[in-house]
Amino acid sequence: MEFEFFIVVTLTGLLATYLHLVMGQWAGRIGLPRLDFSRVMANLTYGESFEGEPSYWAGQIAVFFNGVFFAFLYATVVAPYLPGEPIVRGFLYGIILYIGSGLFFIPIYLKEGVFLSHVDSKAWIPLLMVHLIFGLVCGWLSPILGYTAP
Repeated sequence: MEFEFFIVVTLTGLLATYLHLVMGQWAGRIGLPRLDFSRVMANLTYGESFEGEPSYWAGQIAVFFNGVFFAFLYATVVAPYLPGEPIVRGFLYGIILYIGSGLFFIPIYLKEGVFLSHVDSKAWIPLLMVHLIFGLVCGWLSPILGYTAP
C-alpha cells in the first residue's frame, strides 16, 4: 500500500465522517429526528469509564476512527466487488452501511430497535441520508486498491 493511497483514503474517511456527522445534526432542521452520533459513541464506548457523562470529544474521536476504518474497508475490500462508476459504487456502499447499521449495530449494541425504530418512526430517513452521504463521498474521492480504470 503506497503512502499516497493511505493519505487519500484517510482524508476521504475524515471528510465523509464530518459530512455524516453534520447531516445527522442538521436533520432536525428539516423536520426529521436529529442524530447525535458523537454522544451515542461516547456513551457506548466510554460510558462506564467516566464518572458522570463521558466527554463529547471522546465520542467524536471514536466516530472519526470508525469513519476512517470504513473508508479503508471500502477502498481495500468492498469497492473492487461493486459494479458501476465510482459514484454508483459509493451509493451502493452507503446502502450496505445503512443495512448493516440498521439490522446489526443499532438493535444489538444500542438496543434502539431495527433502523432506530425505538427512537422515532421517521428516524430511518436521516439514518439512510447520513450513510448515503458517507458512501457517496467514499465513492467520489477514494481510490480503490488494485483497481485500474478501463
